[in-house]
Amino acid sequence: MKRVLLFGLIFTLLAGCYPRQVETTGENIDKIATFVAATLTAAPATTRQPDQNGQSADPAAPSNTPEPAANSPTPTITLTPTATLTPTATLTPTLAPEDPVASLGVPSFQDNFADGSNFYLYDEAQSSYQVDDNQMILVAKKANNYETWTLAWGELTNFYLEITGTFGEDCSGKDRYGMIFRAPDTSEGYLISIACDGSYRLSKWESADEKYTTIKNWTSSAHINNGPGSVNRLGIKTKNSKITGFINGHQVFELNDSTFNKGRFGVLVAATDTPGFTAYLSQVVYWKLP
Repeated sequence: MKRVLLFGLIFTLLAGCYPRQVETTGENIDKIATFVAATLTAAPATTRQPDQNGQSADPAAPSNTPEPAANSPTPTITLTPTATLTPTATLTPTLAPEDPVASLGVPSFQDNFADGSNFYLYDEAQSSYQVDDNQMILVAKKANNYETWTLAWGELTNFYLEITGTFGEDCSGKDRYGMIFRAPDTSEGYLISIACDGSYRLSKWESADEKYTTIKNWTSSAHINNGPGSVNRLGIKTKNSKITGFINGHQVFELNDSTFNKGRFGVLVAATDTPGFTAYLSQVVYWKLP
């Protein structure tokens, strides 16, 4: 108990938050811990990667061609015509007709993790959020079904928000990653997750009442690339009270909920089956909508 209290005190001082948990009743009992990172005023951590200036050319290899013998005739060189190369076309992925990316144009924000300046990065007993090698690495250290998250900067109202992520080499069941959005502060908001078994879920956490509510329970989708090493784009679109979910550009649900109408966004991770479950994000992007 003393260790837990000490950790809570230290984390509160650093990140302006405190741990809680709540259990929900029903067929699938879930725990959610608000080990949330960042405050509305704290400066984000920054981990800059070294500049990549390319590789130096290798030293020239020694020649193994023998020297011509004295008074030997000069060989006649036959020139081979130089082939004319046709430029290779750049292939653009085919997007689903309902994919928001196809029509939204230039994004309002895009993070490909050249550094960690847009998110609060931390490493504690439950989870870790770090940036390295142009990836954000999310680790759920314990398979106890706790969801943790870290927030980015900027308040959004109506938007399309999308992350591109990869399941680690070891995952199963409801090991998951996802997003928190319309978070009015660091301790509540909407949560959407995509799981290793090919399912997704939308829920919300209201800290004032310590109330966790499943809005859309775990639902399998043929649009999810499931299993270890699979890559997916998980998107969420909000327009006033309407919330629309997308997976790899395909709409998977649309519903109305007015609990939170604006707030910050972030990313989350949790594990049910695999201690040390890891997910890798290559991009976070959003478009502001009118």
